Amino acid sequence: MTAGAAPGPETDARALIRRLAALEEGPIRARAAARALGATEPARAAELIAALARHGAGEARGAMAAVGQALRDPEPDLPYAWRAELYAAAAERGLAEVTGLLVAPPPRAPWRPPRDKADARLAHLTLGHKKALARAHRDPDLLARLAAEGEPTVVRELLRNPQLTEPFVVRIAARRPCRPETLRCVVESPRWRTRTAVALAVVRNPYAETELALKLLAVLPGAELAEVARDGALHPLVRAVAARLVAGRAG
Repeated sequence: MTAGAAPGPETDARALIRRLAALEEGPIRARAAARALGATEPARAAELIAALARHGAGEARGAMAAVGQALRDPEPDLPYAWRAELYAAAAERGLAEVTGLLVAPPPRAPWRPPRDKADARLAHLTLGHKKALARAHRDPDLLARLAAEGEPTVVRELLRNPQLTEPFVVRIAARRPCRPETLRCVVESPRWRTRTAVALAVVRNPYAETELALKLLAVLPGAELAEVARDGALHPLVRAVAARLVAGRAG
């Protein structure tokens, strides 16, 4: 870079990664990402986000997760007018990995309430009782039954249970059919959302909100992105953005 030249998107991305890595994962980091983006001119922000998405490893994954969270809950730091300009700048530059963060197509598979009978062991329990059990119980069979019901408020408490393991959460995220709200609970859990296996299970679940899947793509490593790009069961936009990210990281 010549003397006096403005930093490029890679420099901006590295600076944002360092800044966010120093903060606690969750709302604090997401709000800091929103403030940093909101203080950046939209066209430059589009290039910054694209550069961040190309990193896809280490602390960049946490930074990209924070950016995705910021764009899911953008106000007041990222007002509509700024997001509209961001979308226009990204579209003009062909940055599908950025425009994909700003659209919300319906899920590939619409969720319908199952016709099976309720779990007999859980049928007599109140919602409050189920939430209390989910939060602290140790019985793996009971926790699996609570997860299988898929009630979002119960799953949110379940994800806080210190007994949970990553394979268990992957099973929750991969369950089909699954309420989109339940999958959103998984993605909103700071403990689990940046785990590769968990993110991949959500992305590949056709019941996930497409908006959610698109925001998770940039935290996936290259091999997993290539799997998504080849998966004909997924939304075409999810596959196209995954392919774009694969190509960008290879370039």
